[in-house]
Order: sequence, then structure tokens, then C-alpha cells
Amino acid sequence: MLNELIRDTRKQINRTSGILFLVVLFGALGAGFFFVVQNILGVQGMLGALDAANEPILWFILFWATDFFMVAMVALLCYFIAGWPGVAPGLALPIYFAHFAGTPVAAGEVYHAYFAAPLHHGGGANIGWLGYFLMALLCALLIKLLYAGWHALKVKAGEKAHKILDQVDLIVLVLIIPVASAALTWLVIHYGVQQPAALLPALVEPLQQLAGHSVVLVGILFGLMIGLDIVGPMSMTAFAVAVASFLQGDAQLLTIYGAAFVTVGWSPLAMFLLSKLTKRVHADNDDLNLAISGPINAFFENMKLTVAFAAPFAMRSPLAIIPGLMTGSAVTGGLVALFGIVNQSYLTDYPRFGGGLSMTELLQRGDFYLSFTLPFRSGGWWDTRIPLALCILAGAIAGGAVMFFLRRACVRSQKKRGTYVENNGDIVLEMRNLAKEQLLFLKKSSKKL
Repeated sequence: MLNELIRDTRKQINRTSGILFLVVLFGALGAGFFFVVQNILGVQGMLGALDAANEPILWFILFWATDFFMVAMVALLCYFIAGWPGVAPGLALPIYFAHFAGTPVAAGEVYHAYFAAPLHHGGGANIGWLGYFLMALLCALLIKLLYAGWHALKVKAGEKAHKILDQVDLIVLVLIIPVASAALTWLVIHYGVQQPAALLPALVEPLQQLAGHSVVLVGILFGLMIGLDIVGPMSMTAFAVAVASFLQGDAQLLTIYGAAFVTVGWSPLAMFLLSKLTKRVHADNDDLNLAISGPINAFFENMKLTVAFAAPFAMRSPLAIIPGLMTGSAVTGGLVALFGIVNQSYLTDYPRFGGGLSMTELLQRGDFYLSFTLPFRSGGWWDTRIPLALCILAGAIAGGAVMFFLRRACVRSQKKRGTYVENNGDIVLEMRNLAKEQLLFLKKSSKKL
């Protein structure tokens, strides 16, 4: 029974990760379309944006799909594992932690408070994607097991008691079990994840002091923290250290952080290529979609979307992928620090899409997305760009190799225990089949009419 529960849960996680690819891709392609039309073709006033001040709203509408990625993750996973009873808790819990559990923000700045663009460490960064992933699994499994337990209780109670208990099914199955599961999940996440994460800013000062003695060690620690939760409390603590150093006129830690952060997006691709080259670890088309989408966005200087696809990729095998992300980012962070690479353009250049604000002004207002990412491909070729690219490449290969070997070990262990589930998803094929089904349905409906 336990093995069957584990296999089914893994199937639903794989299914959810494939759908989340579409969620993130919606924001990526939509925002990319508006970027090309507005900034390259020069077409303004689109979709009723009659004023230049309204133009960013068009971007936000599409990017919100990406920024609410963690809300979608919890809602989908709760639904797939627990069924309809998981829908309401799956929406209520992540929205609470994404918006109400952090630093309150004005309505006009809500966009800056989610996923890869957290304002002043707010929004989804409070517990990171791992916190949301744990939230979904805990809430959904609680509902599923309590449903089964309630039914087993009625069967064991005897026929007469069974009929009596049937009268309160609606109350128990709709109100008591989902609400109790949501409440228990809230307690676990609040006291087990959010409260401990709130203590992490205390690490800022020790890391600053350590940077004065060994910047290489700090670079490695930065990578480990970033790889663990991508954009979460650990990553944001490292970012706070980098920002504090930058505001004092030193861009080295920010350069290290930026390179380690970018490596998160490239490591899955290295792992996928190793899997295909050796044919020793199964990798399906959804793996390819997730692994390649981040690097594609890197060429458009969209570092937010460069790393956004790494989280759903890691969902499929967190015990293998997360250590790989940590290793890759740590290698990159250590190498950048070891060779003393510093992007001095952070101190002098104005980000291309920073609205005329300097790097210092962007960081002071808490803007994470536009802060270190957009000037990343600036600076001298021989002393900044090429060395950074080589460090990121080395980190991605190292991270991908760790993922590859750990995933092999996980597969062997799962097959031995009877809990292995082979990924066979292809979200593109599913979309094609859906289109065919809709066409057949319309044809049948038209004949009846």
C-alpha cells in the first residue's frame, strides 16, 4: 500500500511539473512578445494601453503567471493527489504565504513581491519554492489519507453505524478534513519553515566578516545557499550580503552572486545532455523542455526566467537535483571568487531596462530582478564576460554531473524498493491530443445540432 502511494505521488509530481512548464512558459513567451513589439518594432499603445505609463501592465499580466508559479504548483499538486477536496486548501495556503505572510506591499508593487522578483525579501521568498513544495505534499497527502481513514472507519463501525455516519459525510468530507489538513499544514510550514527562515538574516553579519578573510569560501557558501532554494530565504540572505557590500562600493560579491545564480538555470541542461549521451538515466521530452528553456531565456538577458524552470525540474527528483544545483552554483561562486572576477559595470553603468535608475537606486528600492541581472552581460570581454562564462560553464557541468550520478542512484534504489516511476511525459504531445479531442467534440456537437 505504501509503495503504491509513493508511486502515485511521484506520477502526480511529474504531471504537475509538466503543466508548470506551460505556466512559466506563458509568462516567458507573452512578455517576450511584448518586448519585441514594443522595444524592437516600436509599436506602443497595445491592448488598450493608451498611456505610456500603462505599458508595463501588459508585461505584468503575463509575468504574473510566472510570479505565481508557486501558487499554481500547490494548487495543481493538491488537486492531482487529493482530488477536488484539495482545490480550496491548495489555493488558500500558498496565497496566504505568498502575499499576507510577508512584508505588506502596496498594490502597485505586488508584481515585485513574487517568486523571482521579491521586494525586500517579501512574497514567495519567505519560504522559497521548497516550502511551497512541502506544503503541497503535506496538505494533499493529509486529505487523501484522512479520506481513506474516514471510509475505513465507517466500514469497521458496522452497517448500522455506517448509515448514521453517512448522514454527516458532507460536513466531514467538505469541511472537517480539508480544513483540518490545511490548518495542520499551516502550523508545520509556519513554525517549521517560515519561523526558522526569519532567523536567517542573522547570518548576514557573519558572512560579511567572513568575506574579509576568505572571499572564496563566501563564494562557495553563496552557491550552496542559492542552489538550495533558488529564490528563497537562503538565497535572499546571500543576496543581502552581496547588496550590502555593493552599496559600500564593492561589486565583487554581487558579481559572485549573479554568476552562481545564473548557474542554476544551466545545470539541468548539462544533466539532460549527460543523460542523452550516456543513455544511463531516463530523460523524457518534458525534461528537455524544462532544461532548455532557462538557457534560451539567458540569451535575452532575462535571468529571472533563466532560473524559473529549475524548480519544476527539481520537483521530479529533489534528492538528486537539489544537491546538483548546490554543487554547480558553489563551483561557479568559488571560481569567480578565486580568479577575482569583478564586473565593475555594476558601479558605473545604468541597466538597459532599469527605467533610467542606477544600480544603487534599483538595489535601494529592493528591486531584485533588475538589480544584478541586466548588466550581467556588460564589462570587458577578456576580464569579465569570457571568464564569467567559463566559470558558469564549469559550474553547470559539475552540477549536471552530480545530478546525473545521484539520479542514477535514486533510480536504482527506487527500483529495488518497487517505488520507481518512469517519466513518460510530453506536454507538447498532450497539447496536440487535446486539440484533436476538441476538434472531434466540436464536429460531433455540430452534427447533433
